[in-house]
Amino acid sequence: MNEKINQIISIIGDYRSEDIGRGYRTVLNTEHFNRWLQQFEESDREFLVDEMSHVIPKSYLTKKHTLQMISTEFDIISKDYGYKDIHLFFDETKFLDCQSPGKSQKVFLGLIEEVLNEKYGRTLSDCGTKTIKQWYYTDDVLASGGTFREDILSKINDYGKDKFIESGIKIIASFVILHTWASKNVRFTIDQKLGIKLENRLKFYRVSETENNPHINWYNSNPKFNHVYPIESALGIKILKFVEENLNNNYEYRNEQFAFRNPDYPKEEKFFSSAENRSRYEQILLEKGFEIMKSIDHINANSLRPLGMTNPSNKTLGTGTHFFTWRNVSNTCPLVFWWGSNDWYPLFPAKRGGSAASDFDS
Repeated sequence: MNEKINQIISIIGDYRSEDIGRGYRTVLNTEHFNRWLQQFEESDREFLVDEMSHVIPKSYLTKKHTLQMISTEFDIISKDYGYKDIHLFFDETKFLDCQSPGKSQKVFLGLIEEVLNEKYGRTLSDCGTKTIKQWYYTDDVLASGGTFREDILSKINDYGKDKFIESGIKIIASFVILHTWASKNVRFTIDQKLGIKLENRLKFYRVSETENNPHINWYNSNPKFNHVYPIESALGIKILKFVEENLNNNYEYRNEQFAFRNPDYPKEEKFFSSAENRSRYEQILLEKGFEIMKSIDHINANSLRPLGMTNPSNKTLGTGTHFFTWRNVSNTCPLVFWWGSNDWYPLFPAKRGGSAASDFDS
């Protein structure tokens, strides 16, 4: 087991390493991992290590890999938009800066600045100097889409709704982690607010994609469900009842029909090591996440769920994100990974508040 733990540490060991010495002390080493692991039942520990050694290489995004993907993305996007000269693409592209200091967008604009300078000899300030044909929006996570939706609608209103519609300006939405269900829903909402269908005027790009759209149909016939999404169980039903009875929710609950994964999907398990191991892994995280929730004297966040924050009106078990970046952990991930109170020790200590956290409404 130690060999597999060391393998996991070799992948996640640089987590928040840039923050060490700046008010952050945790080093993700073997001692740290074992301290987190000891909180689970002894009979589950080796299984968790085995399964994590399988999924973490697919789930953890290093800075180097992300920068490489962002760099490649510019070439892909410019060609998608019909540019033969990428510098003309930059000349006609405005990089949006919508969020306040300390938020994640500022960080990723800084990373884009690095790529522009090193690969193309450019800066953000010398982009968008000609007639603007596209806006480029970047951030770390699109989970429910709330932040992106409000940022874009605010930008359009500032620009002038009618003027924007007539301009033909396109919106490039680039995320490190993109949830497919959110991208579908946010597109629909923006179209409704504008009174037109943007269609190809809004395109999403990503480094990693969480295929979590539960609507099974012809265009979504076999989603990977590469997130934590348990099948129905007595525990799950109990948790839904707890959510309804203990969270002071002012919303009418919805999406209960999607609270549990259809056991027929995915048709072939490619994210977890096997369908059986997936189910066991999901139940362990669900059970421990529920224990964490029950240990809270008063739950202030109506969006809190055992498998990560979600829209507060969702009667579900949580978003279940299973992707992590080198700089932070989204609170849409299961609580066992990031919760740091009520005597729970997190694997990925999170930055929250005004410190560039990945919020569920991104």
